[in-house]
Amino acid sequence: MVLEQSQKRNSVMNKHVGNRFASGVGQWFLRASSKAGFRGLPLQIYFLLALGFVFSLGRNIAFPYLAMFLNGKVENGGLGFDSSLIGSMLMIGGLSYTFTLLAAGSLCDRFGRKTMMVASLIPQCFMVAAFAFARSYPEFLLLYALTGIVGAFYDPAYNAMIADLVQPERREEVYGLGYMAGNMGTMVGPLVGGVLASVNGYSVLFLYAAIFAAATTAGLVLLTRESKPKDIISTISFSQFAGILRDRLFVFFCFMGALTNLVYTQLYGLLSVYIQYVGFEPYIFGILFSLNGAMVVTLQIPIRMGATRIGPAKAFIVAQLLYAAGFSYFMVARSLEQFIAGAVVLTLGEIIFVPASSAFVANLAPADKRGRYMAMFGLFLGIGGSAGAQLAFSIFGALANKELTWGIFGLIGFTTLIGYALLFKMAKNVKKERFTGNQ
Repeated sequence: MVLEQSQKRNSVMNKHVGNRFASGVGQWFLRASSKAGFRGLPLQIYFLLALGFVFSLGRNIAFPYLAMFLNGKVENGGLGFDSSLIGSMLMIGGLSYTFTLLAAGSLCDRFGRKTMMVASLIPQCFMVAAFAFARSYPEFLLLYALTGIVGAFYDPAYNAMIADLVQPERREEVYGLGYMAGNMGTMVGPLVGGVLASVNGYSVLFLYAAIFAAATTAGLVLLTRESKPKDIISTISFSQFAGILRDRLFVFFCFMGALTNLVYTQLYGLLSVYIQYVGFEPYIFGILFSLNGAMVVTLQIPIRMGATRIGPAKAFIVAQLLYAAGFSYFMVARSLEQFIAGAVVLTLGEIIFVPASSAFVANLAPADKRGRYMAMFGLFLGIGGSAGAQLAFSIFGALANKELTWGIFGLIGFTTLIGYALLFKMAKNVKKERFTGNQ
């Protein structure tokens, strides 16, 4: 049930907690970055990392609150859309992004990395700003789908530019720094967005996000050069992905990854609405979201080392157990401390799963098919996340006791452990050279 009587008490306490949390962000990042190492990189890499932070900051000011904006009560600044409609929008937008990725990599090889990044960012500036003025569901649906399509061209071009500029032995390190820079935006953005939403409403958040996107575009144009090797020629063909489906171990892992993302995607959608349902102010979700980013920044290096020691197949079991436990705990959580505890547990699962899954796919793939393997894995993750958004909001809207939604997704998470145990047995029977990473 909605705990309206606790709102005033939570407001005072949570603002104090939010201020203390924000004050520690800088120190956490400095400690983590000192372990990663910034020295000896091309100057353009520093520009890319900085621009990645700016872009992530802008998006995380606004988009974590999109579901809350659409589903919230009109008297609280929301639009009051039915939760099932929001799930459909998130699913369509996610699928738009996911399927566009299949072509985006080839296009950045054909037309250039910088060209595709700029071509992606310029329309995003206008689309993101348009969210502030949209009021009908069809408008939001169209904008979200178009943003997904256009945004899909940025990520592969960004990753390809890093690969062009950095020696192979340092690429993993630089990708890790990029992941860290992006999560710096995840730490700070939701806190800023939550405060702005509490004072000025949700619409203004998208204007700020558009400004940051414009700043990223200007920086990209002025500070970077095209890195695409002149001898690269690429064609777009979906038939090149067909042969991958014969790899039974890989396809089974993709299926398991889709189920995992079906549960994990609730951090970005359903949780924001549920926080408001329980009685917290919008910026409390910002604290939880920022805590997620802070943990990724500060803990990814030591946890990644630990996951490497136990192997990816075992790491998936541990990660899925943490996911299931963290999301299940939201079913009984009522205080800020309890929600923080759940967020901490599930974020530990994220930190374990993300690097382990990338290593697993890279080591499964033949050297000449790694890009296609990664694209196919991303496709399955996107489908799982999109289906999870639709399913979650449909269940949330249908149940009288909304908290039971978390019990259902927790059950899905725990059931998925059976599949990862089977994956572990399958992986043991695979020839050792498939996991050496030296193909």
